[in-house]
Amino acid sequence: MKRFLKTTLLLALMFSAAMQASAQRRISIFFDHVAEIAKQENISIKEAAQRVRQLGYDGIDVRVSMNDEQMRLLDSLGFQHASAIADINLIEGEQPETIRRVINFMHRYGYTRLLLLPGLLPANADTAYIDAACTRIAAFAKAAQRAGIDIMVEDFDNPRAICYNTPILDHLFAASPQLNHVFDTGNYPYCGEDVMVALRHFRERIHHVHLKDRKAMCDGASLPIGTGIVPLGEVVSELLKGGYDGWFTVEHFGAPNMLRYATQSITNVKAAWDAYDKQKSASAAGN
Repeated sequence: MKRFLKTTLLLALMFSAAMQASAQRRISIFFDHVAEIAKQENISIKEAAQRVRQLGYDGIDVRVSMNDEQMRLLDSLGFQHASAIADINLIEGEQPETIRRVINFMHRYGYTRLLLLPGLLPANADTAYIDAACTRIAAFAKAAQRAGIDIMVEDFDNPRAICYNTPILDHLFAASPQLNHVFDTGNYPYCGEDVMVALRHFRERIHHVHLKDRKAMCDGASLPIGTGIVPLGEVVSELLKGGYDGWFTVEHFGAPNMLRYATQSITNVKAAWDAYDKQKSASAAGN
């Protein structure tokens, strides 16, 4: 009897821990995707946002160009603040006015994570030009940190990006201890890299995740996450095992049916979370 009670208590504790871990995980979507759903389904932005909330999306990734009405709507529907996105062309030079507007937006609406899109390098950019751009980005990240804002860059799917692949990201991160990473699962395959190798390489820098899938390596078309070549289960497992507790934002720009993609993506992500929890519980029970 004692053995039975001990086993029952252990299973209950493992189930409780798994449920608590799952409840803490957060999944987000781009406001751009919500707007695309409204357009494709011929409904209002509010109706599209309500449908997305009903699917189970907790958060929203917004652009700093959005207006008061849009931001109030999202807050009224209970969307949490996942990340903001800003184009600040620090490749070309200092952008004090743009930076001021971005910081004001972040403080006004209570966003603390910013995905920086710093512009594209010219085709003839030499090492000195790249280093100067890295210095400007590093200075912005440092100043933003003092303002309570976490500045991040993603592996951007354009060969002229200063954050295109692992080598150039390494160069950029070496110049900026304060700069962190939005890990995009679809953009490493786009530039021909192994997503799992990149994940392990940048693990300590990852503060946000974009879940994106591809049809094939070096292919730009996006699919619902979990239906292409990106190993969703492995990505989720590696992140969670490493202690990642940030946002998972699904991304599929250009989707021909955005609502269907959003539905399939969140279903597959939650299934990957559940599979990880079951595997973790089974391992604990085996010990």
